[in-house]
Amino acid sequence: MMDSILSAHITHKQALMSDIEKLAELDPSRLLRSAIGLPGATECVALRTCNRVEIYLATSEPVRTRKALEDLINGLVPFDADQSLVQYLANRDSVKHILRVASGLESMIIGEDQIQSQVKEAFEHAEKEGTVGPMLSIVFRKAISTGKKVRSETRVNKGCVSVGSAAVELAEEKLGTLAGKNILVVGAGEMATLIAKHLVGKEPKAIFVSNRTYARAVELAWVLHGKAVRFDNFIEFISQADVVLVATSATHMILTKDHMEKAMKGRKGNSKIMVIDVSFPRNVEPQVSGVPGVELFDIDGLRGKAEENLLRRRAEIRNAEAIIASELSSLGKRIKEMKADEILARLYGKYSEIREREVQKALNRLASGSEPAEEVLRDLAQAMMKRFLADPTKVLKDACREGEIDIIEIMQEIFRLEGALDVSSK
Repeated sequence: MMDSILSAHITHKQALMSDIEKLAELDPSRLLRSAIGLPGATECVALRTCNRVEIYLATSEPVRTRKALEDLINGLVPFDADQSLVQYLANRDSVKHILRVASGLESMIIGEDQIQSQVKEAFEHAEKEGTVGPMLSIVFRKAISTGKKVRSETRVNKGCVSVGSAAVELAEEKLGTLAGKNILVVGAGEMATLIAKHLVGKEPKAIFVSNRTYARAVELAWVLHGKAVRFDNFIEFISQADVVLVATSATHMILTKDHMEKAMKGRKGNSKIMVIDVSFPRNVEPQVSGVPGVELFDIDGLRGKAEENLLRRRAEIRNAEAIIASELSSLGKRIKEMKADEILARLYGKYSEIREREVQKALNRLASGSEPAEEVLRDLAQAMMKRFLADPTKVLKDACREGEIDIIEIMQEIFRLEGALDVSSK
C-alpha cells in the first residue's frame, strides 16, 4: 500500500535560502488545505523548516494527484524549470525519505536534533487540521520513533549537530578564537539558546543578548554571564561587537544596510564585524554584505561546515542507514497489514453482534429456570456455530457448484483443515 504515497521536496540540497523562503511564507494551514483538496488526495502532512518545505500525500489516484501536486507548487512558486528545485518522490522512496529526515540524515548539519521535534510538530498540526488518516499516521509515527532509535543507538548526533553550533564553529574558524571577543546575540528563542549553549566555554570578553521580549533576553544573558540589551537599542551595540549572531523568529528584516553603515561609523579601529544570520526567514538584509568591514553569512554560508560534518560522520551514517532500512522493512509489513485490520474489524464487529444476541437469549432462558443449564449452553454453542459458519457454508457450496477451485482451496487454508479434500481432479 506504499504505492499510494506521494511527496514533493524543496530542500537545501537543491535550493538556496531565498527559494525555500518563498514557500515558507505560506500559512501552514492554507498549504494543508490546498494539498488535501487535490484530486485523489486523501491525507496530507506539510513539513516546513529553515532547510526544507515538504508535502506528503496519501492518494487514491496517484497519477492525477501527482500532476495536480506539480501544478499546485508551480502556482505557488513559479520556479525556473532549469533550476530543478523541486524533487518529487513516490511510494517507498517517499516513506524512506521522511524516516531519513526525522533521523537527521537529510539535514544540512547531519544528525541535528531539532528536526525530530519539527517532524512531530508537522504531524500534530496536520492532525489538528484533520488532514491525517491511517496511512500517514502510521508513516509519521514510525518516522518519529525511528529518529529516536537512530539517536539512541548511534553517535550521529554527537558534536556539531545544529545550525546554531555550526554558526559558532564558523565564527571561531574565521576569527581564530572567540576568546577576548565581543559577541552580540540577537534573539532568545530555541535557535538563539542553541547558539548560547555552544558559546559556553569559548571565553569571550563580553556577550550582549537582545530580544523583542526583554525578559527572555535577561534569562539568556544570565545563563551566559552576559548583559541583556533592549531590542530597540541593539543596533547601538553592533559597533562594539566582533560577531553578531542573529537568530529571531521575526518575519521581516531587522538589520539593514543603513543600520550597519551607522554602526560602522561609530566603530573604533579597523577590525571587521562578522554577521551570521541563522534566522528563518532571514532577518539580515543581503545588502549588508556590501558595507565595508562587514562579513555576512547566512544559512547558505554554513554549507562548508555541513560538508565537514558529513565527512566526520560517515561511519555513524552507515549505522543509522542500517537502522532505517530495518525500520522501513517493518513499516512495509505493517502497512500491508492495514487492509487486514480493516477487514478484521468489520468481521469482529459483525460476529460480536451475533454473539451478543445469542448470549442474551441464553441468559433469558436461564433466568426463567425452566430448563437445565447444560441444555441451554449446548443450544447456545450450537446456535453460535451455525450462525458463524452460515456465510462460509454458502460461499463454499456455491464455489463447488460453479467449480471455483481457487475459492475451495482458500477456504481450506483459512480454516486450517487437515487432510483437506484434494480438489485438483474434481
